[in-house]
Amino acid sequence: MTPQNLLRKLFPPMLATLTDAPPSDDANWTFELKYDGFRGVCAKSGGELALWSRNELDLGARFPKIVAALEKWKADEIVVDGEIVALNDEGVPKFELLQQGNVRERYVVFDLLWLHGKDVRGLTYLERRELLKKVVARSPAAIELSHVVEGSAPEALAEAAQEGWEGLIAKRNDSIYEPRRSKAWLKIKALNMQELAIVGFNPSTHSDREIGSLHLAVMGDDGALHYAGKVGTGFSYKLRIWLKEQLSKDAIAQTPVKDAPRERVATWVKPRLVAQVAFTEWTSDNKLRHPSFLGLRDDKSPEETVRERPEPAAAPAKKKTTSKKQSATVTLTHPERVLYPKDKITKQDVADYYAAVSDAMIRTLKDRPLALEHWNSGIDQPSWFHQNVGKEAPSWANVIETPTRVASRKTVRHLVVDKPETLQWLAQMSVLTIHMWSSRGVSLEEPDWLVFDLDPAKGKGIAQAIDAAIVMRGLLENLELPSVPKTSGKRGIHVFVPLQAGYSHEDAANFACSIAAAVSAEVPYMTVERSIASRRGRLYLDCMQNGYGKTMVAPYSLRAIDGAPVSAPLKWSEITKKLDPLKFNLRTMPNRLAKIGDLFEAVFKEKARLPKLE
Repeated sequence: MTPQNLLRKLFPPMLATLTDAPPSDDANWTFELKYDGFRGVCAKSGGELALWSRNELDLGARFPKIVAALEKWKADEIVVDGEIVALNDEGVPKFELLQQGNVRERYVVFDLLWLHGKDVRGLTYLERRELLKKVVARSPAAIELSHVVEGSAPEALAEAAQEGWEGLIAKRNDSIYEPRRSKAWLKIKALNMQELAIVGFNPSTHSDREIGSLHLAVMGDDGALHYAGKVGTGFSYKLRIWLKEQLSKDAIAQTPVKDAPRERVATWVKPRLVAQVAFTEWTSDNKLRHPSFLGLRDDKSPEETVRERPEPAAAPAKKKTTSKKQSATVTLTHPERVLYPKDKITKQDVADYYAAVSDAMIRTLKDRPLALEHWNSGIDQPSWFHQNVGKEAPSWANVIETPTRVASRKTVRHLVVDKPETLQWLAQMSVLTIHMWSSRGVSLEEPDWLVFDLDPAKGKGIAQAIDAAIVMRGLLENLELPSVPKTSGKRGIHVFVPLQAGYSHEDAANFACSIAAAVSAEVPYMTVERSIASRRGRLYLDCMQNGYGKTMVAPYSLRAIDGAPVSAPLKWSEITKKLDPLKFNLRTMPNRLAKIGDLFEAVFKEKARLPKLE
């Protein structure tokens, strides 16, 4: 059997379930360190080798050092599961190092699926682990066995955190290897979430129109609110202003919590609003450590902000399994809630729309990091922007951790839309607009496209974007580059150029900005000036949305304006003076999609190589 056929026979790989706490029965579990890298399943058979990602993408070309080591490995007819990592000077895997040259790459093997022509997934974890130890003992230095942390679960988690690791993977000793997400493997991380009552605010130090931080409280067992600290990060400029306006209406003379600190600048308020906050831990005096504001919870009252205390993850019954359909069930609460007041469009309508366009959206969004915009109280109220999903995403949902390009080197956990249920969960969370990266998780540094954002000047409308799109199409055709247009959902037009694999974000940005600069120099009504004041009525030809971590509104995503328009992929023949972007909306797009198909799919079929610009 070829290695590729072996992998097809055994896929998909087993996935861990995110849990808030380690299992309580330590003796029945083994704790492995969680590695920060690329998941890779390797098969060797008949002298041939295949190394696949969890999404069945070939990793061989990307990691030639690992392939070279695996080729030297004296093991035949074998399939192993592991993680491709790069180690820092302390021996700790760091994802960003995988993007650099001359690094200590390792293939860390943590499970065995097939050995000497036999499927061993039915053996227990401990039995597979013993076989794996013997196999890896005869491997090259670049192939390592995953590290097991000894001791109790709390001790293991503390050791992982102290050494700078992401966390732990707890594996039940008697578990088999299942081709699905399972509670027999538990992913344990440090980030915590809590709903808290807002009981006051401190003013901003640079503007009397904004809040600087919020004072928070949690409901105690005695039925009273207790002070939990304050949060000053995670707010947008508009939200700081809105919170100041709203909270000022509820100002009271004294603090509503007995154990609040004395703060001269604090304005205390009657508890009415509830905040969702991420934090690292509770301190010994019951305050939040390193909190970050995520958003408001209008579906919760201050009385419901009971402190969420970690509970041991229960080990699943040996013979009891949960089907994928059961584990990925979404219950829509308050389906009657109106999100588009003028059009009387409800949360249920949004959920139905997502269901109707799910195939097309998943085709584009699968394995792609996302940023989300929530309108919990409808489009007439402030929204909140959400990238780091933390632990609030359901356990069955997939996420991608992306390293930030800042000195602090933190990671962001982005939700991935890879199943219809995830879109239903977005409807439940009142997410209307979805912003997507140009790259996927398996190749974060390589975009699938470059894009031009044609943004009309204030007061000019879609007509200016139509003229610009026609100019851009002609230029791209002269360069023999394919292109796919779509509406932004508002006044703009986006023009996508599909790319072959191998280009970096910098390559895409440099090419796009060179084109934009040349066009704006020749076409009087276009400009690359980012400053609105400097545009002077000209269309902004935006090339800056090309880059690592940059996002664009996803095709078929809703926009939060009256009429519920969507970002609609177009045929070039549709870009005429008659184009009305508002015609493509929540009510019309499902029929259009059923009739003409997914026009954005062309982005993944017509790959292009960028020409050299003189």
